Amino acid sequence: MYAKLELNTFRIIRNNFKNLIIVTALFLTGCSLTFPEPDASNQTILIIPVETRQTLDLFVFTLDVSIEDSKSKEVIHHTIEPNPKMLFSYNTQLKPGKYKITEMNRKAKPGFKLGGKPRPERISEIGEFELEKGKITIIDKMFLFQQPKPGKKRERKDMRNMTDAQRMQERKKQKAERKAEQKAMKKQRVRFAQVVDLEESFKTKLLEELKEVDNIDLWKLE
Repeated sequence: MYAKLELNTFRIIRNNFKNLIIVTALFLTGCSLTFPEPDASNQTILIIPVETRQTLDLFVFTLDVSIEDSKSKEVIHHTIEPNPKMLFSYNTQLKPGKYKITEMNRKAKPGFKLGGKPRPERISEIGEFELEKGKITIIDKMFLFQQPKPGKKRERKDMRNMTDAQRMQERKKQKAERKAEQKAMKKQRVRFAQVVDLEESFKTKLLEELKEVDNIDLWKLE
């Protein structure tokens, strides 16, 4: 009985692992994005242009933006994830009407912490926009994500043949180097997320990318 249970468990894990590999492979090979078909739940599509300038290994945060219904004042939260391979973020759950993007707030990804205490930032650069039924709306501003320029890559020393005192000294040295690097990056005063003007050249690239999205022909795009 136990042998049968172990075999079934192994099969489940193996199948799930295969599914994970397939999903990962599709993602890495650039499987095309698909918009939902227009229906009662998906009446509009809001396109938020996004440029990501990545200089470090990864982004450890996502950006939560508050989208406010101008009439009811209801606030809908939308998450934008920095990704150099994507030129936009989109939302299909908003009803037709007029809206404003009022705030943005960085949030740490699971397993990471952000320096200091991130607070919501008011957004005044994006004017009121209108979403229409069956239509794709692209706002006239862009969210820009960027990172500080990295310092010289630190060399990791092999501490296996060191004494305890030497290891302790090396760890103190590495800690000091990390602090110095973080201080140098902080001096660059890089804004991790900001709203900037949407350049025509970027909008052209965005429109070209939208043409590759499945079901784009079911929506009106001007």
